[in-house]
Amino acid sequence: MPLLRALLILAAALAGVPAFNALGGALADVMRLPAGGTLRLAWDLGWLLLSAFVAVWLPARGSPLWPRALALALAGLWIAAAVWAAWNLESDFPTWFVAAVLIGVPIAASAAVAVGARGRRVAPPVVR
Repeated sequence: MPLLRALLILAAALAGVPAFNALGGALADVMRLPAGGTLRLAWDLGWLLLSAFVAVWLPARGSPLWPRALALALAGLWIAAAVWAAWNLESDFPTWFVAAVLIGVPIAASAAVAVGARGRRVAPPVVR
């Protein structure tokens, strides 16, 4: 049962990424932010960092098995995706945005691991 719960938390963390970004886009439309420009890029960057934080924090805080390992794996995935995006999309976005992604994603992921693990007591799995 703990394995199933860990897998469900991992699936929720991965599914939360597009959900948070869609929520950010919907709120930007409600707030009538213009579709392009610096303000909208900053808004989208904030939601990207929030989704990275939540996706890493969720398994660090709630997974009954391997919470730190799952959180670190997701953090590594986020960091690899940020590097890939910076490498492939640099000419499509301003330099400040690419730099903020490369700096912000590792900070958000590291903070999520630290905050998620704070005060958490994980009992060792029972072998039967």
